[in-house]
Amino acid sequence: MSTRSSLLEQFGPQVQIRDAPLVPEGSAERLRLKRLPGADLDTPAAARALVRRHLPLKSAYAVMTDLVDKGEAYVEVPKVESLCKLTSDLKALGIQARKHGPEAISARAVREGLRLSQSQFALRFGLEEATVKNWEQGKSKPNATAITLLWTIHRNPDAVSASIEMEDAMADGVP
Repeated sequence: MSTRSSLLEQFGPQVQIRDAPLVPEGSAERLRLKRLPGADLDTPAAARALVRRHLPLKSAYAVMTDLVDKGEAYVEVPKVESLCKLTSDLKALGIQARKHGPEAISARAVREGLRLSQSQFALRFGLEEATVKNWEQGKSKPNATAITLLWTIHRNPDAVSASIEMEDAMADGVP
């Protein structure tokens, strides 16, 4: 990648972001940002919107650079007071923002849909039986990675099973 990104070429030297009042509270949100086709992109104002939500300036600049260079960017914004407000603010600046991450899914519903016991489910998909029990009893919640795995099992259990089978990987020369 060149030392002069297309963000600099398109919008000039780094714009100072001063006196951006920070939102007082909110929760972290992972977002996928895309440039809206045909919209005027205002990257300094978009960076300011992210900085107001406690994203460090350097990170906001890197996100805007990715957006300009690649057409999309992924970011975790530390304090989003309202996802609707942020997406609206960014849309006005030429950016489509969508929540990026899996929605919650019931481990029990996925398991029961496959007609497997907790033990069979855990064994088939490389999970600890105690973990499956804890999810189903509400003692713990699956993290984002586990939720992604549960969605993948729900949509394509055979693919997950195949990815776990070591014999096939060894035949393909994968250690």
